Amino acid sequence: MFRRFSIIMIVSFCIMIVGITGCTPSSAPEVTGKDEATKRVTVAITQDLKGDKIDATTYNGARAVQTAIYDALVEFGEGGKIEPSLAESWDVAKDGKTYTFHLRKDVLFSDGTAFNSAAVKFSLERTVANEETASLEIARKLEKIETPDEYTVVLTFKEMASQTLLELSQARPFRIMSPNAVVPNGAIGGEFTEPIGTGPWKLDSYKEGQDTVLVANEHYWKEAVANYSLVFKVITDPQARVLALQNGEIDMAGGEVGNIPYENIALFENNDKYTIETNASTMSYFVVINQSNELLADKNIRQAINYGTDTSKMMSGKGAEVSGLFQSTVAFVTSDNQPSYEYNVDKAKQLIEASGYQLNASSKLYEKDGQVIKFRLVIQTEEYPEWKEMAEIFQDQMKDIGVKVDILNQERAAYYDALWTNKQYDLLLYRTYTDAQLPYRFLSSLFYNTLETPAVAYQDDILTAELDQIANTISQSEQQAIFDRVFDRIHEEAMTVPIYYTKQTFIHNSKISDFTFGNIEDNPVKWHQLHIGDK
Repeated sequence: MFRRFSIIMIVSFCIMIVGITGCTPSSAPEVTGKDEATKRVTVAITQDLKGDKIDATTYNGARAVQTAIYDALVEFGEGGKIEPSLAESWDVAKDGKTYTFHLRKDVLFSDGTAFNSAAVKFSLERTVANEETASLEIARKLEKIETPDEYTVVLTFKEMASQTLLELSQARPFRIMSPNAVVPNGAIGGEFTEPIGTGPWKLDSYKEGQDTVLVANEHYWKEAVANYSLVFKVITDPQARVLALQNGEIDMAGGEVGNIPYENIALFENNDKYTIETNASTMSYFVVINQSNELLADKNIRQAINYGTDTSKMMSGKGAEVSGLFQSTVAFVTSDNQPSYEYNVDKAKQLIEASGYQLNASSKLYEKDGQVIKFRLVIQTEEYPEWKEMAEIFQDQMKDIGVKVDILNQERAAYYDALWTNKQYDLLLYRTYTDAQLPYRFLSSLFYNTLETPAVAYQDDILTAELDQIANTISQSEQQAIFDRVFDRIHEEAMTVPIYYTKQTFIHNSKISDFTFGNIEDNPVKWHQLHIGDK
């Protein structure tokens, strides 16, 4: 009797709740935190965000989520200008060894605690203690951090640290996190428990392999906060992202966050249901050359590949003319310091023949001593779906100069293993970094070469020596002269094959307005400034 009565009461209660809310179980928004949002913006993302491990002092999680939750001391502005953020101002000693930051006094973390010099000291010391950051200049050269008062931080380095401001402005790992984010509280080696930052968003929930939900940080100091939640939904397959945008499963896709294949963009053009947003980029696509392959150790062959590549045919024949490795939007790039190889099939063949190869009349491929010029080109399309078409165009162009190219499209993890670890490639389609990481940080991470740590990409001692000189001056004019030589060296030795200059492209449904690109590509959209209308 009691059991029957209980069941009736439970059913009656459920009916009452559904009647009050007017929502069916399938349409009701899932709320796992205390902040209930009435509206959602759902954005496609290519990989799991590791939402339970978004530690500002690590490389965990997507950069777009790191920048949504955490602020930097300084920001990377237009044209590479460093601008104030959590630090209102700063002073740099003439010898480049001491940086003094004067902090804002009106900032709170998302848990309501005060942002101050102790939090900055905690964050930076925790980052430096992380072995993953050992290659960064701040981590290598930092001697001590002092906090003379609650809103002043002094960084002292063992030697000149010319990249400090640029590294501090990046998406990670030097953004500022509350000491309350770890246990024990404020312990440099403490266990990370939750992301607590000063940015416009805070973590609400996370489902591994499915989605990460952010809600507005009501304590955000800079601008008005959002009245909706932000959902990053994991969709690894590019075509699935297209379908999800079409059927309303997501509201937005694009950029590095969740790229839409170039060939599918036309589906959303001239359609009132969607808006396409484009913006300039600092990123380039290029081919990494593995010089451990004896054929690619030959400069003539590397130059021939460059002469044989017609970049104007990329992206369905709509590719912009590519001059050098870096776009004009990158710091230290000028109209005079990005030399290029003009497309010239005959010149490519002449260089190949100069190295003793002969064209086989039957196969139409160059060979020497029975060895055909053949390379394996490694790509991945989870993050960059357009690379498939680019690789196929490149393959056809190499065939025109008598070079055989086989394409291997790998899963994302295997692709990065090939680049960073096992070197199982001859050629590999890759992309430059963006914003403050260009050009020095990018070049150092791929091309800096020592006996103890060989360069990831092309190995050249002259280039490494030039990179050392850049690190030893804070003079912009001196750095410019060195970068001019660096760019020329990369071109002359044909260390890469530039392929394409990207643009930032996002597509969203028409219920979203007030879309604004972020100040850096790792913070691609000002997510908190969107306006959500009715569907």
